[in-house]
Amino acid sequence: MATKLSPTHPSVQRAVHMVQSQQLTIHEAASQFALSQRTLYAALRSKQPQNQSHYALLLEQKQRLESQLSQICDELASMKECDYATHN
Repeated sequence: MATKLSPTHPSVQRAVHMVQSQQLTIHEAASQFALSQRTLYAALRSKQPQNQSHYALLLEQKQRLESQLSQICDELASMKECDYATHN
């Protein structure tokens, strides 16, 4: 039978801090993703040859950010599962 932990318990505070850090990371990744999307669309609209390498670079950055965001979401999901398992 699991014991209830108080909100001031060190392990609870560590878990809260980890989740808040992950949320901040997700917010930063989402902001970077939005910025890269805007820049990508601007490059597409201009359709100038010199922008093709810039476009390819932005597309690669977009894919990296999507991958990072997916990994962060997976980590958060596993943290929630772990938290659920420790409280039940």
